[in-house]
Amino acid sequence: MRSGEEPDHRARDVQRAPARWTAWLAPVLLVVVLLGPSLLGLRLFAAGDLIERRAPWAETSTVEQVVNTCVSDTIDASLPHQLVYRDRLAAGDPAPLWDNYASAGTILAAAPFQGVVSPIFQATLAMPDAAFQGWMKLFEVAAILAGTVLWARRVGLSVPAGVVGGFLYATGSFMVMWTNWPQTRTAAFFPLLFWAMERLVQDRTVRSALPLPLVVAAIVLGGFPAIAVHAVYLAAAYAVVRLVVLNRTTGRAARGGPWERWGRAPLLAAGGGAVALLLVGFQVVPWAQQLMGTVDLERRANAWTATIGLGEILTIAYPQALGTCHSGDARWGSYIPVEGISFVGAGAVVLCLAAVVLPVGAWLSRGVRTFLLVGGLVALAATFLGGPLNYLLQLLPLMGGSGLHRMRAVGGLMLAMLAAVGFDAVARSAGQGRWWRWLAVAAGPVLLGAAAWATYSVAPGPQEWQQVRGTVLLGFLCGAGVALAWAWAMAPRVRWRAVAVAAIPVLLAVDGLTFAHAMWPRVDPELAYRETSTDAFLRANLGRERLVGVHSAYWGGAGQVHGLRSLSGHTFTPEEWRALLLEADPGMFASATSHSLSTLGALEGPVMDRFAVRYGVADTTMVPLGSFWGDGEQDDARSVVLQEAVAARVVPAGTPVRGAVVELVGSTGDVPESGDTGRLVAQAVAADGRVLAESSRRLRDHETGTVTVAVAGEHLATTTEPYTVTVRAEGGADLEVRAAGGFPDQQGAAWAGVIVAPDDGLTLVQTADAQVYERESVLPRFRWASGAETCETAVECAELMADVAPTTVLLTGSDAAAHAFDGAPAVVLVEQDDDDLQRVRVTSDGAGMLVVADGFQDDWVATVDGREVPIVRADHAMKGVPVPAGEHVIDLAYRPVGWGVGPWVAGATALALAAAWVWLARRDRRAAQRDGDAARRDGDAGQPAGSAR
Repeated sequence: MRSGEEPDHRARDVQRAPARWTAWLAPVLLVVVLLGPSLLGLRLFAAGDLIERRAPWAETSTVEQVVNTCVSDTIDASLPHQLVYRDRLAAGDPAPLWDNYASAGTILAAAPFQGVVSPIFQATLAMPDAAFQGWMKLFEVAAILAGTVLWARRVGLSVPAGVVGGFLYATGSFMVMWTNWPQTRTAAFFPLLFWAMERLVQDRTVRSALPLPLVVAAIVLGGFPAIAVHAVYLAAAYAVVRLVVLNRTTGRAARGGPWERWGRAPLLAAGGGAVALLLVGFQVVPWAQQLMGTVDLERRANAWTATIGLGEILTIAYPQALGTCHSGDARWGSYIPVEGISFVGAGAVVLCLAAVVLPVGAWLSRGVRTFLLVGGLVALAATFLGGPLNYLLQLLPLMGGSGLHRMRAVGGLMLAMLAAVGFDAVARSAGQGRWWRWLAVAAGPVLLGAAAWATYSVAPGPQEWQQVRGTVLLGFLCGAGVALAWAWAMAPRVRWRAVAVAAIPVLLAVDGLTFAHAMWPRVDPELAYRETSTDAFLRANLGRERLVGVHSAYWGGAGQVHGLRSLSGHTFTPEEWRALLLEADPGMFASATSHSLSTLGALEGPVMDRFAVRYGVADTTMVPLGSFWGDGEQDDARSVVLQEAVAARVVPAGTPVRGAVVELVGSTGDVPESGDTGRLVAQAVAADGRVLAESSRRLRDHETGTVTVAVAGEHLATTTEPYTVTVRAEGGADLEVRAAGGFPDQQGAAWAGVIVAPDDGLTLVQTADAQVYERESVLPRFRWASGAETCETAVECAELMADVAPTTVLLTGSDAAAHAFDGAPAVVLVEQDDDDLQRVRVTSDGAGMLVVADGFQDDWVATVDGREVPIVRADHAMKGVPVPAGEHVIDLAYRPVGWGVGPWVAGATALALAAAWVWLARRDRRAAQRDGDAARRDGDAGQPAGSAR
């Protein structure tokens, strides 16, 4: 409530009305229905079903349909990092600062990058792995509701209105679509930021400013700087508007001079920001340093120009207007749904209209409604229009490096709180129906109807419209219902007005919960990263080296959940590491951060040796590397059912086989993953009936043409007699395949081909639920280099890697000249290989270099026998430590800048804030008590002698 004005006591009517209960019904249902099973660990609040579509899990998956296919980053990057952090804490690591298992390695808890230092994440550490993500969402919702209710009360809105605003924000597009990313742990504190600003501007005391640094610190620790910057700028603008309005309202009646009126609040806000920096500085400095070292800032320089197609505006009311994220459903939007869907709610749109046309009188602080409207419109304009507005916005510091369409995070809050204003305005609108307001009531359903028609018009066909029709109809009915409730509440001399107002939160709940239910994955906890035979094999054999996924095998960083070090990853990488990866495989990067091999052939390159890649992993359906024998021996005029006939081909003695092939006549169609999928079984059989090699795999959805069963048969190169490769089908629907032609090598009724292994340095060693190839020429991750050659670019270095000896390290010319190499051998003993610390004992006959095939990154420090030495960029992208002759102990430790005194400064600042809060609270209570005593004394002095008390 603005200073100098009496509150409008009609607000109490809203507090006592049935809407008080129905407003809380929506978040209660959100928690009980959607989050309840996850809070108990009965359902995993993450896309565990999505990982089932990737090797090695796909081969034995029973998942028929994925709830949400649009949240891949959460399951191949965010959740693995969170689980690794939790595991390391449980194992006794007090500060898991670095994660060295995905690609070049990345910051874990040394900076907010992964969101594991967010207060919301930290609050879940006591929860089990199967439940903590559900609790994380609960804490997000709680932070949102606390912020919107506190903010609402400060500006004159009722508590039910604050709850409505919080629910709309919690079920809006950003908070729903970005669930399980750090983004929502950042955005959950935005309402508290605006409350803290409002509190500071109204009270202008040191005590009133104390929440601000805590809220800002929580936002920064959330882990997503772009939206944090958007929110801080908008909150600062809000504070300026409110300060100007309050000072102009109170005028000269305000106590104090210009400094108290105009200077104190900005100084307190700036002080709050400075204190926040003291709280999080030790996190921000290494974060900024890694971003500068691993993010292509030039590529992001024009990110502010990106906008979302105008068609996505339809998702403001109908979130699935342009398709859904369910597996098998179509999507025809212009942008990926996580970015493109801009849902606020059909009912919320009507309430925003009510907030604009209905009077707010004295019950709402001045400037709030206008700011919420303008802030929401600016966010929408930046999202969908761009142009001059985005150009001006990107001129602000830190605003140009990320897409401004993400202003929807804070813009959604503006619209949600504008709808909250509309809710209170409707509740107070009895008898205020002017003609233009009745026109606005009618305009709501008309606009929603037009949006529904537009949705129908842009659907590519009848099937797509049928896919989204139900959700569009539901949204329209919810919005029209809110408009009807508004009309009923505004009409004069009607009964049940309070019931109409109470119906509004119920309608909003239906709309919001339907959207959240469709987009929030809640799956069987046993699905996520379940143990496979490939995991067990790699844990037993990988050692200190790496695997690499082909296509999406061990998707992103998913392998690290099982303790498997991978060259694949979904993380930012240093530019030199990235350049060397692209030399190994030009198709390595599917996006700026997601990378894995695009072909099996890339496993053969010498660059893979230097990256210490011991194993390559591919899905069972991928065609193995090798020569295809038997093509053209089919009888295209005939077919047989493979469950009833066998495909067989004779193979000459000494032939190493990697796969057996049959050709389907049609498509496998939709294979029932949870039922009898059918399996292809391949065998290499000796003349005496002995099975020399055997493999099998399940049939997958919509397979056509030639299909292959990978066979680990390189050892068949030692056979001295011909043998027969057979393929048969077991179970499943009848599998119609090409019949064998009249060729001598074809020995079955069905045609069979074989894939013959070339001499490529690869051995297929595992086929149970994935193809696993062992690379014979892999170099150890810790190795000794007794000599050096020079190269300056990734291209030059990659070419040299094919020619130089494994004991030769590649350095820049200046580094090669600065360090001695005696050509002598050495013994390398790895004594410790943790994420943050590696200890190696080297015994050498001469000077050389310890090469560690991990990414050359900032904040790593090397010591030789306790004496710090420089880390050299080795093999273009890796670490090298010069070592003199003799026996020495080399330590490589991650010591992020700012972590020396930074945590102590943060701790001291937190204690000082707590002490200040306690002291100021006591001081204010004593002052209030003195004022009360003085008032009572004045009252007593004014009473006539002998009067009754």
